[in-house]
Amino acid sequence: MTNSDLIQQAQQGDEKAIVSLITESLEAAKIVKYEIKNNFLKLIIEAEELPDRKKLKASLQELIINSEINSIAKISLCGRKVGESFPEWSEVLVIDRNIKSIVKSEVNRDAKQENHIKDIKKEFIETLQTFKFSSVVPYREVFSSDLYNSNIVKVLLCFGLFPWIISSFATSNTGLEDIAWLLGIYYAFIWGIVLYNLIKPAQFSLKQALKYVCFTAFIGIPLLLFIQRIPPFSLLYAATDSPNLISQLIGFVFGVGVLEELCKGVPIYLFMLRSGQLKEPFSSAFYGAMSGLGFAIAEGVQYSLSYAVNLVGGNINVTGHILLTTVRFISLPLIHAIWAGIVGYFIGLAAINPSRKNAIIFIGVAIAASLHGTYNTFSNSLIGLAVLTFSILLFVTYLRRSQELIAEMEQAEAEYQRNSLENNI
Repeated sequence: MTNSDLIQQAQQGDEKAIVSLITESLEAAKIVKYEIKNNFLKLIIEAEELPDRKKLKASLQELIINSEINSIAKISLCGRKVGESFPEWSEVLVIDRNIKSIVKSEVNRDAKQENHIKDIKKEFIETLQTFKFSSVVPYREVFSSDLYNSNIVKVLLCFGLFPWIISSFATSNTGLEDIAWLLGIYYAFIWGIVLYNLIKPAQFSLKQALKYVCFTAFIGIPLLLFIQRIPPFSLLYAATDSPNLISQLIGFVFGVGVLEELCKGVPIYLFMLRSGQLKEPFSSAFYGAMSGLGFAIAEGVQYSLSYAVNLVGGNINVTGHILLTTVRFISLPLIHAIWAGIVGYFIGLAAINPSRKNAIIFIGVAIAASLHGTYNTFSNSLIGLAVLTFSILLFVTYLRRSQELIAEMEQAEAEYQRNSLENNI
């Protein structure tokens, strides 16, 4: 008799066929006694090593359901070892035919989901094929010469790629000082573009801008380092290390502030005001800011070397080194440019009102030096942050009030000339 015939007889309620099917699933165990009454099958099985009860129950459940033997609703199982009179364990299994319908529904659902996913993939691929590669990746335009005529594109490429170029071509022989100079120039160049668009100088020349940057970085600062050793500046610089806050403030304002802002303002005075080329304050403010960036580049290089030494010596940790270097290369160049821009702005006003030239320049230097010195004194507190904020806003305010200030200076100069003429008569 074939297995299919046996299953068919079991489906019709044949007790022997049912027991034969169960016997085949028991493997090493055998049925020694059975009874079927009111859809309740009682079995006693015997074996040298009894099968695991849980696995046996699961196997019988699967057999009864898959074979569609509807005459069996419950099974009582007793297992005993060969030679023993009493069973070692007994179990009752209630046949749950809902399991089969659940499995079928899950299979059907999985099949539907699989087909749905296939449809989505097919539709997505077909949608992708509706696009032209040259439309979504316009490679011809990317390599077109017209694109590179745009200043925005040049700036994006420069700022985006310059640090990568530095890191790619730097070798083990490249010194920290060389890298510091390159990074200082990089960040200063960014601020230079920002300040150019903010100030919009009437007299602009890239060559002139570089001249002021280089003059301050390579001539102004060495001169500054020499002068700060001479009294009274040497005494004022020494006061910056005093434990007394008032002494520190005096030293930073009248020593560091005055000397450094004069250093940044000297090239504007020499090359613009004295030559008679200066006609308005916007250009002198811009070139003053460029001089400030030159100062910041050179100063940033020296400080970065100092930070590195302190890091190696254990005086600062890596976090402190990163923060200090970031502030020195990114934030402070702008602030130096702003303070120098204020001095340059007042030198521009002095060109409009030459009769009060010295007083106007004095005011510009005094304002910048006061802001500079106050910040240095309170650089590690919220007061320092407030000074930086006020410095930026003050500079922007000067630019916004330029027409009013220019008219004021022109009127004052006209009155001076008129009074001079009347006195001569």
